[in-house]
Formats: sequence, structure tokens, C-alpha cells
Amino acid sequence: MHKLTLLTAGLLLAAAAAAPQAWGQARPLGADMAAAPTALPSLSTLRYDRTDTLRALQHLFMQRSKAMRGWLEGGTAIMATGAVKKTMVATSSKKERRDNESYYESLDEDASRDLLIGGLMVGYGAYRYTRFGPRQYQRVVAAYQEGQPLPPYLNRKLKTKYFRLLPIGSRKERAAAVGQ
Repeated sequence: MHKLTLLTAGLLLAAAAAAPQAWGQARPLGADMAAAPTALPSLSTLRYDRTDTLRALQHLFMQRSKAMRGWLEGGTAIMATGAVKKTMVATSSKKERRDNESYYESLDEDASRDLLIGGLMVGYGAYRYTRFGPRQYQRVVAAYQEGQPLPPYLNRKLKTKYFRLLPIGSRKERAAAVGQ
């Protein structure tokens, strides 16, 4: 254990002696102060430019539109199931409904519940469509390219994961973007 400590200390001293710039100052004290002060750009402009933001917007809208379609399709399917159940109850004869009263009551309640839940899901999907639909995407991109800022709800939604994704396009286009 003692030999290992001495060996580590010796290696550290050798590294320090070989590269004084890494451990100490390469210039005399105060030499770097003589340089003219330069204004540094803000971190947001250093990190991402407008094309990165547009690509991130494209990825955000694609992800949100997939979720929106899920809400719309799921809600429509549940509403269709409720409509079929309501049709089954409405087309059954009065005698059949009297004979199986509890079955048709529960079927009617299930149909009403399906119509309500499906309607809520479709409503939420339509709301998402107004925020992340193709027309809204075109409006936002056009306004952003004209120099207007992004809407606040999009600024909140844009996370770094959208900026890390590769450009959307063919395999050759992605390879060209990565090779730059």
C-alpha cells in the first residue's frame, strides 16, 4: 500500500514537471489582463442557432402530432363502440328488453360512458390539434423565420432532447448533416 502511494505521488510530480502550463501560469502574472476586454455572446446564441431551433420545432411538432393522433383515434374508437352499443339497445325489441332488463340497462350505461369518455378524448385531441397541428406548425415557422419570437407555450416545451435529434430526411441528408 505504501509503495502504491509513493508511485502515485511520483507520477503526479513527473506530470507536473513535464507540463507547467497545466499546473501553473505560462505567462507572467497580469499578462492576460493587458488584452482588450471582449464582449461574449449570450450562452443561448452560442449553443443553438435558428436552424437548430427550427429542427427542434419540427421534432417537437412531430412528436406532439403523433400523440394528438393517438387521442383522436382512441377517442373515435371508443365513441364508435358506444354508438354500436346504443344502436344495439335501440334496435332491440321491447319484449327482448323486458326479458333481459339488467343486461340492456348495463349495456346502455356502458354505451353512455363510452360516448362520454370518447368525446372527452376527441375533445382533448382537437385541442392538441389547435396547438400542434400542421397549420399551426406552418404559422409558427413562418413567424419565426420573419424574426418573431416563439410563442411561450413552445418555449416551455422545447427541451434539449429535441435539439440533439438528427435532421429529418433521407439517409443521405442525415449523413451529410452529421459529416459537417
